[in-house]
Amino acid sequence: MPPKSKKNTLIMVTNVGSTSLQLNSVEDEPFIDKAKFAMKMLVEKKIFLQPKDEIGIITMGDETDNSQDMDYVKEYNEHLLIPNWEMVKYIDGLASTKHPCNWIEALHVALCFIKREVVNPDSTVFLVIFNNFKEDADSIENYDADNIIDDLNNYDNLHLLFVGENPLDEESQIENVTPSEEFALSVIKQTQAQYEQINNFIESRRFFMPPPTNSMAWKFNLQWAGLNIACSNYVKVTDSTKLSPWKMAAVKESLDLLIDKPKDGSNVNEIKEEDKQEVFRANIQMDVHRNEIKQENIINGYKYGGKYIPFSDDDEVAMKYSGSIKGMMVYGFVPQDEVQLECWTGSGSRLIVPETDNDAVAFYSLVQAMVEKRYAAIVRKVYANNNLPRMGVLFPKVVYDDVWGFVHIELPFVTDLRIIQKRPIQSLDGTVNKEKLDALDDFIDAMTIVDNDPEYLNPGMFPNVINQYHWNAIADRVLNPKGALLPLNGYLKKFLEPPEYLNDKVKTHYEKLRKLFGNINMHKETTKDKKSARVAPKIANEPEKTGATKDILTIGKDNDEAASDSEELDMSMGELDDL
Repeated sequence: MPPKSKKNTLIMVTNVGSTSLQLNSVEDEPFIDKAKFAMKMLVEKKIFLQPKDEIGIITMGDETDNSQDMDYVKEYNEHLLIPNWEMVKYIDGLASTKHPCNWIEALHVALCFIKREVVNPDSTVFLVIFNNFKEDADSIENYDADNIIDDLNNYDNLHLLFVGENPLDEESQIENVTPSEEFALSVIKQTQAQYEQINNFIESRRFFMPPPTNSMAWKFNLQWAGLNIACSNYVKVTDSTKLSPWKMAAVKESLDLLIDKPKDGSNVNEIKEEDKQEVFRANIQMDVHRNEIKQENIINGYKYGGKYIPFSDDDEVAMKYSGSIKGMMVYGFVPQDEVQLECWTGSGSRLIVPETDNDAVAFYSLVQAMVEKRYAAIVRKVYANNNLPRMGVLFPKVVYDDVWGFVHIELPFVTDLRIIQKRPIQSLDGTVNKEKLDALDDFIDAMTIVDNDPEYLNPGMFPNVINQYHWNAIADRVLNPKGALLPLNGYLKKFLEPPEYLNDKVKTHYEKLRKLFGNINMHKETTKDKKSARVAPKIANEPEKTGATKDILTIGKDNDEAASDSEELDMSMGELDDL
């Protein structure tokens, strides 16, 4: 089982006083609006991904309501609460006041709140202070920074983050730094506290990412030529995290509220919470007469040729696979180039490293030898005793300044392979000269992503736009139960479209391709009963030719499914018209 995730605590302190509406020379939105947006993002992320964490909210520049009786500091609740939508509505309703604010006094209230409410000393506490640091100099000079530093250093698991209006790092040259900002910087330099500009804070947290977890290792013995090398197996790449399933609910006696519901969602009567009833799913066995059969009166059976053949408990035990022993055995070695990409299968890849230092010598000697010979190892893996074996391949992984080891990928059995006869495509022999090939090369080079391109274009860095829009739509529906769904946000569209500078780079090359190849159109065959099938584009003035038929191995698919996939791949340069 994976290790249990630790419950964290989030305390948010924000400025709603008279200075929260002030604008600087480069901003067109008051600080309080950005702070509210950032706070709502944090609470929504907790609701979706970390619902067991606890949150506290403190406002400064508000009416006085706190356990320390500090002026103009208000606690949302005297206790820590799990994240809920009432918090989001409360944050959304915050408004600027005419009261002065003082972040030092609010920090004192927050530390006392943490000391009183956080019972577990091992719990990690995140304290985020949203402030534009425009307090009067007189209200700041009365405090001693050393006392604040001592108080912060007494908390081992406290992570303090200041979120301000101006960038205060060493690279930024900000004129007229306020006394409040200078005081905050002096605290940051002598503690583990950090500072972040609010625009960067929002931009880096727009996408909700699940908290990182330490995966548990699968420990086994790697057997080869009489050697037993103790190893540990870690998940390297696996399927992306899926969204949590919907929970169904029924309405007790108010089904008429759902009748004649307008399509646009307007004028819909809200269903009261007491009228909702959670739906539970249960598996009930029934006979042909729809009579319920108790579980103890049921035995397993298999249908062959229209006849049911029952199996007793002894038969079930005798049918189970047994005799395999947990571990991984090397069957042999093959050149890495002979392990074709279409033969990779499984739900992901895994990294194998030696378990102890005593096994490291033999393990890394094998890795080094396979790197020099450019070999891959064919292995047989048994996850646990009496489990079915799986075949796989080990590729040596040797990267400078990184962990060395093997990358394990599953291989299919011969019965899982399907031979698909692909439809021949039109040949371009005799129609493509050197000028056209050079134009194609230039187009590919212009579209190639280099190191100085945006970070999110690097492998493994692209965010999940579908999941984020799903969460945004749910959050918007909770706050606005009537009306249309939230449209796709602008920052989400940015990840679905090529960067503007890439479009500018390829524009000239695209026009050159159109000039050399003529009009490239995509033709589609449409039928009434089948979906439109994509076919290869036809190039003007090209003689009819038929290419050679090529067999393709498709893993884990039947003929019909694999054939549909081959049709989708049967494309040429017709996609250029979609740029």
